[in-house]
Amino acid sequence: MTCSIFSNYNIGNLNLDNRIVMAPMTRGFADNETGEVNYLIADYYGKRARYGAGLIITEGIAINELAKGTFGIPGIYTHSQTLSWQKVTREVHQYKTKIFAQLWHVGRLSHQKVLGGHAPVSPSSLAANGFVHRLRHPYQTPKSLSKQEIYSIIDDYKIAARNAMEAGFDGIEIHAAHGYLIDQFINEKTNLRKDEFGGSLKNRLRFLDLIIKQVKKVVPKNRISIRISEKKDDDKDYTWEYPEEIVLAIIEILSKHKIKIVHPSVENYGDVLKNDKKSLHELFRQYWDHTIIAVGNIDPYKGSSIVDTKQTDLVAFGQLFLTNPDLVIRLRAKQEIFPYKTKNKLTCLF
Repeated sequence: MTCSIFSNYNIGNLNLDNRIVMAPMTRGFADNETGEVNYLIADYYGKRARYGAGLIITEGIAINELAKGTFGIPGIYTHSQTLSWQKVTREVHQYKTKIFAQLWHVGRLSHQKVLGGHAPVSPSSLAANGFVHRLRHPYQTPKSLSKQEIYSIIDDYKIAARNAMEAGFDGIEIHAAHGYLIDQFINEKTNLRKDEFGGSLKNRLRFLDLIIKQVKKVVPKNRISIRISEKKDDDKDYTWEYPEEIVLAIIEILSKHKIKIVHPSVENYGDVLKNDKKSLHELFRQYWDHTIIAVGNIDPYKGSSIVDTKQTDLVAFGQLFLTNPDLVIRLRAKQEIFPYKTKNKLTCLF
């Protein structure tokens, strides 16, 4: 039988009603002082579940007090934050949708005015290019992490993952993309360390490796997604010199830990990598037999063909879920889908 984007999908004992994913999108509507989420946020996610999303991946959630990159970012490192997320997971689960918490640390892509006077942190003391989101101040030179601090952050990922499961999430996604902290360790331009966390590609991937090792102690392996990208939010011209080498090295780590979900992130799905003849999703599909999530400005009516031809297993939509909370219903009925307009700042949750 021909596969369909509307067919159910199983990852071990994780059962999705369909293969349509709501992609993670920063919204910034949490309480800025406490990092807690409210009923508006629960209704926002609940609405997408009510209209049929198979899996929701939340906006990035800070794993500690230095992890957020702008105002209004939710956290999951305190007891009150964890309790606040329960209203979200309860709302989503009443519609049988699954929801993952995306665990996030932005590293150097922040500012002391966002971090309560503390300096942002990174593997090396190199400032990013550009301006802090919403604050519009230039990025500051970050503090280089000591080895003790690195291991403390690794523990923070484990604690945040455990809190996510206690809050009722079905799984978690580790955000290792877009030039944020984990990606700053992977990137040879932002990681100039001379210890076991720097130098060779294997060493630069050690931070991610150890995070996964700790997180899988508290989250089932089939319920952990890893988000990976070549693109960096603060370095638009960055490319991997040897994409296949990096993809194979990442897959080696995922296979070692028996991780089952990878979420390659690109600007436009299908675009060929500059230094390879394949797209990022094609490279993962070539060497990866488990679940791949497609994302990247995908035409909603081409999502089924991506699944039918086994290019990927799940298809994620971001901005279209903002303007079409009922996106899944519209796709099923072949109704008009409203485009996302960048002029619309979406200053409220709906």
